[in-house]
Amino acid sequence: MILTRPLRKPFWILKSFGQKHQKLILLASFFGAILYIFFKNLLPLLPQIKAGTRIGLVGQYTLNTLPLSVSQNISRGLTKIDQTGQVIPDLALNWEISEDETLYTVNLKKDIFWSDNTPIKAKDLNFSIPDVQFKVIDDDTLSFRLKESYAPFLSLLARPVFSKNNQGAGKFMIKSLKYSGQYLKSIELTSFKQNLYYRFYPSNEAAWLGFKLGEVDQLQNLLINPLSGSWKDKVKLETQVNYGQYLGIIFNLKDSYLSNKSLRQALAYALERKSDTPETRALTPINPYSWVFNPKVKPYDFNPTQAQELFDKFAAEATISGRLELRLDTSESFLSLAESIAASWGKVLNITTKVKIVNSIDPDFQALLVAQEIPLDPDQHALWHSTQDTNITHYSDLKIDKLLEDGRKISDLAKRKEIYQDFQRFLVEDSPAIFLEHPTVYNISR
Repeated sequence: MILTRPLRKPFWILKSFGQKHQKLILLASFFGAILYIFFKNLLPLLPQIKAGTRIGLVGQYTLNTLPLSVSQNISRGLTKIDQTGQVIPDLALNWEISEDETLYTVNLKKDIFWSDNTPIKAKDLNFSIPDVQFKVIDDDTLSFRLKESYAPFLSLLARPVFSKNNQGAGKFMIKSLKYSGQYLKSIELTSFKQNLYYRFYPSNEAAWLGFKLGEVDQLQNLLINPLSGSWKDKVKLETQVNYGQYLGIIFNLKDSYLSNKSLRQALAYALERKSDTPETRALTPINPYSWVFNPKVKPYDFNPTQAQELFDKFAAEATISGRLELRLDTSESFLSLAESIAASWGKVLNITTKVKIVNSIDPDFQALLVAQEIPLDPDQHALWHSTQDTNITHYSDLKIDKLLEDGRKISDLAKRKEIYQDFQRFLVEDSPAIFLEHPTVYNISR
């Protein structure tokens, strides 16, 4: 090999260095190869520093009532419910329903695993559902025997499943649980690459304080926007409409005044603010994206004339001494909205409304401004049927009772849709509640 004059000197220097330090170079090459093999094949097997996320949520939860954003990380259900409220398979491959709709035979998918990578078998599952007999048929098949037909049953199977040693079917395992009384204070989840820490707060105000104190790095689904002053520039704020809830005014129909339908309708027509935009307006207690939603119910748009006519009708039927006075209970989160409602009723109907902040429901309340979770299945028997203790309005109507009873017995989707559309129409006409809006929720992160 012939080298030009400028390259001869560097070549001789490198050649001389290599000859002098040959053993050192060979040794370094050997250890370099060893280190390469170690980092490529062995390092992934060593304990890793996991990314951690601390999230704050508002609400009181047990392990069985965790919000979907948490529970779906831990496990899955045999079924799941899509955005329209329809039940679709999840861990289940399919199912068969007997002619009398009391026997459900569920076939599991193949190649499904617990979080520790062991296969999920029917014998691993344990269901405890009142009035339902659970039976394992083989490794991939199980059955549920009901005492009587219950159309929403498949939606119950959307609850997360756990093995007998508390393994879930999600990407995360439960690392720790902390309780405050009967409710969870926090839950920590872990996976191979990440830890998730959820802390639960009793109110939006407590959650915001926890965020400012550094207890969490994110807040999810706040019903109020707490940002003010310099905080607006320090954090990231995202908003979205929660169609799984509605803000509404619930009436106590045992009250001597509010038992009158004309008064309830007058109060509905007298409200100037029901929603800032048509997209967030709540017309019924059903999610507007549900397959049974009825958009053709009475909307109760702001109408002072209609409100006054109905109020005059009520006044003629009732005995009122002086100016009518009502009490509107609510939480601190909705104080501003409650005050605007009171102002509307005073302006249009000359009613005095006292707004009271409460932390629990007074059995003798008159009107209650609350955020109500909308059930995933259209069945609202627990909320509106006259026999239910959870029907806090004390609403009682034979027609509504019959519709609610039929809706949970008939599985045919077309018939169920007709039933629940009639339910919405008749309920809104009777006005045991005023449905205001689907709330905008706020997600805050550092």
